Amino acid sequence: MSIDTEWTAIPNVAKAAQAGNYGFVLRVARTAAGMTLEEAAGLAAVSPSTLSRMETNPRRTWDVKELRRLAELFAIPAHLFGLSRSTADNDTASLGTDVDEGGDDMRRRDLIASTAAVVTGAITLTGMPAPAAAHGLVDTVEDVLFGNLTAAPIPGNQLAAQLAAARADFRATRYTQLARRLPRLLARATAGRDAASITEAPVAAARLAQAYAIATQLLIKLHDNGMAWSTADRAVQAARNADDPIILAEAQRLAATVMRRTHHRDGAQRLTLDTARRLHADTGLPDAASSALYGQILAASAYTAAMRDDRDTAWTLMVEAEAAARQVGASSGERFNMIEVAVYKISVARMLGDYGTAVEYARLVDPTKIASPERRARYWEDTALALNGRGKHQAAYQSLLNAERDTPQEIRYRPWAQELARELLTLEGRTGMAGIRSFANLIGAV
Repeated sequence: MSIDTEWTAIPNVAKAAQAGNYGFVLRVARTAAGMTLEEAAGLAAVSPSTLSRMETNPRRTWDVKELRRLAELFAIPAHLFGLSRSTADNDTASLGTDVDEGGDDMRRRDLIASTAAVVTGAITLTGMPAPAAAHGLVDTVEDVLFGNLTAAPIPGNQLAAQLAAARADFRATRYTQLARRLPRLLARATAGRDAASITEAPVAAARLAQAYAIATQLLIKLHDNGMAWSTADRAVQAARNADDPIILAEAQRLAATVMRRTHHRDGAQRLTLDTARRLHADTGLPDAASSALYGQILAASAYTAAMRDDRDTAWTLMVEAEAAARQVGASSGERFNMIEVAVYKISVARMLGDYGTAVEYARLVDPTKIASPERRARYWEDTALALNGRGKHQAAYQSLLNAERDTPQEIRYRPWAQELARELLTLEGRTGMAGIRSFANLIGAV
């Protein structure tokens, strides 16, 4: 159980939920997220005094729409607010038309405003002002980069817990929540690095590198390559002062990803291979963590080779990545394992244009065995695109539907999903395409 969900197992939380004391649940969720009352109030667009009254009045009458909104903002499981899955969470059936009851249009505005605020201040992806940002309620990564947002340092164990919560947000594809969490986290990590003593400096630098690495991952998802360049560079700079080859290798892996996405594929390939060699030389891969990262870097390098249409190198690197995954073992708890290798094989085959091979690899993978929602989303993406490439349009549409139900924040507003939905719209009249127009509207493709 991850840092940010352990609070849900506290007995008093269950008792409060059963008694309808949702304010207590809200307070525990806020505290677990490492937010002050003022920060959480800004996130919820209410005054600190109003939020305090929400948290402390056990007899308060709650509105369903209010509970749904708070559950979305603070990643509170629906059942702890007395909400069924059909009225909360990711039920796409309830999101399509019910605008007044907090349906898709409201969620779309919330997602656009919050995620765009991370990278563009008060401008949303649609070019309209984001209300929260316009009223100064949303800080941005740019504010941190340019020194406009600062924070006091916090104890190292608290910062470590907040980093763990941010990583959990990313892996669970809770990008809206992560977007709101990141600026303050970066500011606190920066303050911790600046205030660290000589003996504490390497650990503080490592935490700052990890914070910027998480920011880079989110910015990659948001397709803001320019900002991702900046945060990846900050991550590498901090990692060089961390005296930890694992931290440095992870930062360089993300930097190579940004390079690859900006058409610097040769440079990305050199960086990934050099990073893998250095990691092996510096550590000897003595444990599961180092072997897992080594394999992940090789797999990423294989995908880069596929983008360069270097077929032999791509599959050679995948063989090496698979060997590393076997060293990791299935029970280690590491994210890079044999299932992850199988998902990468789908990606590599699809990128090489071998859609039939990609589909065959996809059939060998049980998506329910992929622990990370973020990686499941990648499985659905490659599977849908490979099926479409093979002319199996109905199956591609079904994969899109599965992806949206499973990881909606990965699918909505992502260019590949929108482009595929628009292509499938041209086949709207065919059997098996029922609802494609509504789906395209749902994810913003039309």
